[in-house]
Amino acid sequence: MKKTAVLSGLMALTLLLGGCSAQQAGGETPTTPPAAAATVDPAEKTTGVGFYFDTVVTITLYGADDTLMEDIWAACKRYENMLSKTVEGSDVSRINNAHGQTVTVDAETWNVLSEAKKLNRLTGGAFAITIAPLTAQWDFTGGTNRMPTDEERIAALPLVDDEQLTLGENNTVTLPAGMQIDLGGIAKGYIADRVAALVRGRCSGAMLNFGGNVYAVGTKPDGSAYRVGVQDPDDPNNSSPIGVFPVIDRSVVTSGPIGVVSVIDRSVVTSGIYERGFTIDGVRYHHILSPWTGLPSDSDLASATIIAESSMDADALATACIVLGSEKALQLTQENGYPALMILRDGTVMMNDLMKQWGYTSLR
Repeated sequence: MKKTAVLSGLMALTLLLGGCSAQQAGGETPTTPPAAAATVDPAEKTTGVGFYFDTVVTITLYGADDTLMEDIWAACKRYENMLSKTVEGSDVSRINNAHGQTVTVDAETWNVLSEAKKLNRLTGGAFAITIAPLTAQWDFTGGTNRMPTDEERIAALPLVDDEQLTLGENNTVTLPAGMQIDLGGIAKGYIADRVAALVRGRCSGAMLNFGGNVYAVGTKPDGSAYRVGVQDPDDPNNSSPIGVFPVIDRSVVTSGPIGVVSVIDRSVVTSGIYERGFTIDGVRYHHILSPWTGLPSDSDLASATIIAESSMDADALATACIVLGSEKALQLTQENGYPALMILRDGTVMMNDLMKQWGYTSLR
């Protein structure tokens, strides 16, 4: 599912960000030795904007080597060509069009599918990549306001079962005929994770925004945490930036982020029912579907924000929380070690104990 991504907010992000300290954690081996980045002013900022997975992507680097931005866009393109179901010849497209035959895929695709199955089990099925036959019945972006008949929807429900996706040896994948997969719920998170690994050692710090999958690499220069905005689901403009915010007079705040969370070298992902949808006869239909009904989730949640080292995990969990509702979502995230903040449809803000420990500041 798409996460909070508004172009004006993204552009504002590039103006508000501060630097972050160097990180030498693991990940991909830098193509340029770390020493090369040390010759660059660590506060020198480079910003780039791209478009991948139907999402505006904003990258802000500090003290980066000369080719890092170029390498980031190359990685984004590679992963889009590998994981997008709409790109002809992608691994996902080949799986979906194999009509039940076994397909050999890239090792990274196989690993993403393996993690997706684990997340499906973790969430009790609330997150499912085999939901594609249901999402295909709705048009939330094309302007037709297409929705399935009850007969169409019910007929597709048996096709949603991630356990039917078989992962074999030597990166082989088998999906029963008639079933389809869609990695839209975790692909941006996976790419954010891989780009975060790529930039470590090649810049002094970075802020990565993959359509609302935000990854703060490192800390600010003084060692303090980044402050990442949490969208207000009731903001009529839906344009508050995700990023680092200056001191705000709370007494005069009436729009923009409802609050901020403090993060150090973590990803923050928000999923909300306000992002895409349409209204028919006074009824609002949003884009986060329940894998069990094929209908937009009717839980009490308007949005869910997750903090995690893995943006892919946060991606899947944020969507699953909307489907599960606040009680089950808070229990799931607390028991599995994920700081989580939920905003109910009535505007109530709830969070698990881990989020309270991490640090949340209300701006209302």
